[in-house]
Amino acid sequence: MKTPTFVIDTSDTRMFYTMRYLQDKKYKVCSIANNTEVGAAYYCYGPQKRFTNDELMNIPDKSDLFCGNLNDMQKKILDAKNITHHNLLTDEIFAMDNALLTAEGALMLIIRGTNVSIFSTKIAILGYGRVGKAIATLLKGIDVDFNIFSDDYTERSIARLLGKNIFDLKNNLNDYDVIINTIPAKVLPLSKLKDAKKSCYILDLASYSGAEMCDINSLGLAYDNALGIPGKYSPKTAGEILAQSILRNLEV
Repeated sequence: MKTPTFVIDTSDTRMFYTMRYLQDKKYKVCSIANNTEVGAAYYCYGPQKRFTNDELMNIPDKSDLFCGNLNDMQKKILDAKNITHHNLLTDEIFAMDNALLTAEGALMLIIRGTNVSIFSTKIAILGYGRVGKAIATLLKGIDVDFNIFSDDYTERSIARLLGKNIFDLKNNLNDYDVIINTIPAKVLPLSKLKDAKKSCYILDLASYSGAEMCDINSLGLAYDNALGIPGKYSPKTAGEILAQSILRNLEV
């Protein structure tokens, strides 16, 4: 019979706080490094974890695995071992909570990456998915000047509710002090970047970079490819959000 033990990968800093949260809730918890379980258990990893096939083969049969996306071959390995995969990235509550932490960290990076007051900057937000919405809401709340760029008609119609200017991606970005990209595609080619202000700061939050580093370097633009912001800048809160997502998945 499956034990109620949570086995946590604490190599991800926020997962240390996931472990602490579950311990505080009186669950039986251990780290992978100190794991003595030989039977099935609840194995928990950060959603960005990339597994090797051997790592999956070493998880005991009939366990539950909490993590992010897996490829088709990895899913077949789990099926053969009767392991239940809980994809944390499909949890909408987790995704929105994570987007809010990303927006908070993005504001800090903008302040750090520019040499003027945030209230003196004009910001372009590329994309209006979860992260774009969270950043726009935060900036609007503190009355910072920004516009939204998207080629997605649904995103643009929703973005209009903010009462801000909405443009498609073919529009130029030469009037902006900060460009925030949330679109996982090459939406910032050299042809668009070459007209940007020399002082422009580019903050790339997408899982797939929106610009080529050779273009950034040739133009001498300030650039941050900032992945995993919640885990880097708010690990305790990010870990607690992960723990709550894990517990929600168990209820399904």
